[in-house]
Amino acid sequence: MCFTMTRLLRFLLIVSTTFAVPLLGTALAEYQVIDVSNGGTIKGVAIWKGAVPKIPPLAVKADVDTCGETVPSPVLKVDPKSKGLQNVLVYLEQIEQGKAPAEKYWLHMGKDESAKTPGSEVCQFKEHIFAFVRTQPAALINFDPILHNPHFFNEKHSSVFNIAMPTPNREIDHTLLRGNGVGLPYQCDVHVHMNGYTGGFDHPYFAVTDAEGKFEISGVPPGTYVLVAWHEGYKIEKIISSRPAYDEPHIVQKQVDVKSKDTVEEHFEFPVRPVTMN
Repeated sequence: MCFTMTRLLRFLLIVSTTFAVPLLGTALAEYQVIDVSNGGTIKGVAIWKGAVPKIPPLAVKADVDTCGETVPSPVLKVDPKSKGLQNVLVYLEQIEQGKAPAEKYWLHMGKDESAKTPGSEVCQFKEHIFAFVRTQPAALINFDPILHNPHFFNEKHSSVFNIAMPTPNREIDHTLLRGNGVGLPYQCDVHVHMNGYTGGFDHPYFAVTDAEGKFEISGVPPGTYVLVAWHEGYKIEKIISSRPAYDEPHIVQKQVDVKSKDTVEEHFEFPVRPVTMN
């Protein structure tokens, strides 16, 4: 009887250890930095197929004198010539070792009057899709002469971090360890039109497409990976506390084989499903 009970307890211990799932946003994967002098490159483009829906501007509810009464919506930016789709988050689904992450990951708010930050706009997040490595600092800076309050959430829409930033050109660094996942919302608590999405990773193998829809991920150790392209939904389904809430994101996955010092080119097409605009 005692022998049977001992075996049962050992079995339960093995089962509980084997199938334990770490809490999302708290446990870090054991990503290891190694030398990748033989690494390859994944590059390509995200293209919009078909007619481009007309996206209405967003109403401004605070600091109208600075921001204006409306601002362009950031949710669907398509280059009129190339049909390249901006703000597609492209990343390797899983990788356990590789190159070192960046020292920090920048999030800019407002217009940089010094012109040292191309693409910055008044009362807007420059990084509408903000991707970062969770172990590294997120460097937050507000260029506008008004209060911005960046606020980050997890997959359950619980608060991860928020801070008031009333002073222009002041950098604040913070490590968003609990910001684990792709497509998590973030916003400015002061301005209902300032909304975006984050991608919090344990590794640095990700990129966000530029204004022409191009991306590049370098220093990839040779191997076979799942490459994911994520683009937000762009149809407003409802308004919550004066903020737009959109439909489901558009996601494409591909298997890629990376060889030593080779370049793999991938082409993604969006949208992945028909969307009827009201």
